[in-house]
Parts: sequence; C-alpha cells; structure tokens
Amino acid sequence: MIDILKQFYFYLDALLIAPYRFFEIPEVGFFFGTFILCVWCILLGELTFRVVARANSIHMNKIRADAVKMHNLSIQAIAGKDKESYRSCNKQANEAFGKYFFNMITQGAAYLWPLPFALAWMATRFSQIEFELLFPLPIMGDTLGFAAVPVNLYILTRIFWGKLKPHVYFFNRDPRVGIDQGEEEMLSWEDLGQRQLQLKKSLQEKEAAPPSDERK
Repeated sequence: MIDILKQFYFYLDALLIAPYRFFEIPEVGFFFGTFILCVWCILLGELTFRVVARANSIHMNKIRADAVKMHNLSIQAIAGKDKESYRSCNKQANEAFGKYFFNMITQGAAYLWPLPFALAWMATRFSQIEFELLFPLPIMGDTLGFAAVPVNLYILTRIFWGKLKPHVYFFNRDPRVGIDQGEEEMLSWEDLGQRQLQLKKSLQEKEAAPPSDERK
C-alpha cells in the first residue's frame, strides 16, 4: 500500500511540475506553473462541490424544508394571535435555518480544499524561494516566501473564473438545492399582510352583499 502511494505521488509530482518547466526563464516558469496549479485547484474544487452537493442534496433539502415549514407555522401563529405557538415554531425555525447555514458553509469548503494540498506540494519544491520587496514591511521584513504567489494568484484566477464560468458548459449550472425542488414556499410578513387584507376585503364584501331571497 505504501509503495502504491509513493508511486502515485511520483506521478502526481511529475504532472504538477511539468508546467513549471515549460519556459526556460525560471521566473516566468514559476508564475506560469503556479497559474496552472491554481487552475487545477479551481476545477477540482468545482467538481468536488458538485459531487458533495449531489450526495447531500436530499439532506439539505430536508433541513431547508423543515425550516420553511416552521417559519410558515410561526407566521400563521402570529396571524392567529397565538404567541405561545409562535415562540415554539420560531425557535425551531431558527435552529433549522442555523443547521442549513452551517451545512452550506461546510459544503462550500469543497471549493477550497485543493489549495492547502497545492501549497503543501509547493513547499516540497519551492520552500527556499524568497521574493525581495521594494521596501520592508512590518512583521514580514524585506522578503516574501513562495506562498505569497500562489495565494494571490489563486484569488486573481478565481475572479477570472467567476467571469468565465457562466460561459463554460457543465460549470455554468450550479447544483439546485432548496425550495425550488418541490418544498413548501416560504411566507413573508408581506404575504401575511396581503392575506389579512384579502380576508378583510372578503368579509366586507360578504357583509355588504344583499340577503338572497330564498322564496321563489
């Protein structure tokens, strides 16, 4: 098993280092290879996110559906002037929304997980590289380590990817998660006000209607 992992690492190392050797000028090769590495990180993160979102979609939809259901019940409790039911339903809705929010954060981490591994690999190859600054900075001094390049280049590459992504097949459609897959639609306070106005208007029309003549 250890031999297999070593062999895999050698193949992976050869794949990742190849773009760094594309240009004869070391500085150009370093920036180009790091850019390609950032592209690999972004694509792998996108694919991982889709796998995780697909595998977790049923659970995420259930959490959100529960949150929406309890929220709607709390709205209806207010409409019925039932404060005790409102407190209970609102508490459960907040707990469900909290679970949904933290699950979304955890799921979103799938975008970023390749970056720490890329930095760890770069440390095995470029840990001795330092870049001189035009002027010294507090704490950092007058040089920066290799990590300053991939981190900043990753941010720039992700910004560029955000502009390009809507035009790339497969990646231009994010996994659909939420109430658009058949769950109950969330009510708002505005909806509650409109419903009360409609009910009031209906009652007024009913009271204003002349009594029907039952005798024929």
